Amino acid sequence: MKITLLQENLLRALTAVSRIVPMRAPLPILQNVFIQTKDGRIMLFGTSLDTGVVYWCDGKVEKEGSVCVPAKILGEFITTLPTQTVVLEAQEGGLVVSCGGFRATIATSPPAEFPPVPVVGSTAATKIKAQDFSHLLRHVLFAAATDEARPVLSGVRFMVVASGAMVFATDGYRLSQKNTGVKFPKDLDVIVPGKALSEVTRLATQAGEEGVVSLALTEDGQIMFAVGDAEVYTRRIDGEYPPVEKIIPKNWTTRATVDREALAQAVKSAAIFARDNANIVRLTVQKDGVVVSANAPSVGENNIDVEATTEGEEGEIAFNSRFLLEYFSAVTSDQIAFEMTGSLNPGAFRPVGDDSFLHIIMPVRVQS
Repeated sequence: MKITLLQENLLRALTAVSRIVPMRAPLPILQNVFIQTKDGRIMLFGTSLDTGVVYWCDGKVEKEGSVCVPAKILGEFITTLPTQTVVLEAQEGGLVVSCGGFRATIATSPPAEFPPVPVVGSTAATKIKAQDFSHLLRHVLFAAATDEARPVLSGVRFMVVASGAMVFATDGYRLSQKNTGVKFPKDLDVIVPGKALSEVTRLATQAGEEGVVSLALTEDGQIMFAVGDAEVYTRRIDGEYPPVEKIIPKNWTTRATVDREALAQAVKSAAIFARDNANIVRLTVQKDGVVVSANAPSVGENNIDVEATTEGEEGEIAFNSRFLLEYFSAVTSDQIAFEMTGSLNPGAFRPVGDDSFLHIIMPVRVQS
């Protein structure tokens, strides 16, 4: 194999592919990136077996072939090169990389040992505006678990309904639910790994207003998301998703409508004093507003008054400040409604004027 392409194009492809390469791979071969020429183009492929990323590059193919090279070493070396033309040539001693006055030979592995690229089935792909897809996921993805202790919680649950789809994410301490009129294929009634969706969201955001996300199923049942020159392949997560409908409060006894930015600033301030106290902040709903407070014996305490329109009973509840701040970053509405039914029941947050987005946070039990 011998190919020539621009350094910035190669670096862009390597960056996208390398994000999915596992740090501690179950198989040593997975720490490599697979490079192959196909139909006059250059393909880079990295995979963790559960999730894979393919990135296509334009360049000059002087000799067809493929190579399997360590992703970390190649990526770091390409980063140091000038923004000129890069030549990659597979030789007996390894992959020779040259650009301007730079030249290196990197040891390779047999390409035949690398997992094959999934093959998309014959069913037509479903196309969704990239902006719509990234907007949908920004409302739920942050609530998915980041550890693999309970695999189903590290994914996002897609539920296809007549009006479009309902999408859920929960880590056991909070729940995000977003309803959308976006039409998904019926086969996407599944749990999709959050890590794969993070990559799709990143690509969809970069695609801009004209970008499109294409969804299709592979022959072995994986899900493929294609955005521009990139393709993300991921396996579904098997397992029973928690019955989230049981978590969602059916009514409320206390309700406060408040400016999102004002409440976010108050929580940020309180979080400084909450660091040494498990990040616990209190929201106290009074007749004339909401008081946000935090205290830690070794640091001190603070109280912030936030204007709000309140209904129902007065009440107090405590939350993890990180959960609140991540929610405020995900919601775009100027006004939000906070609802509660006592200090030990989940609190509900809804954007005013948008019934499609609901966020639930479990409270923290604290001593009075």
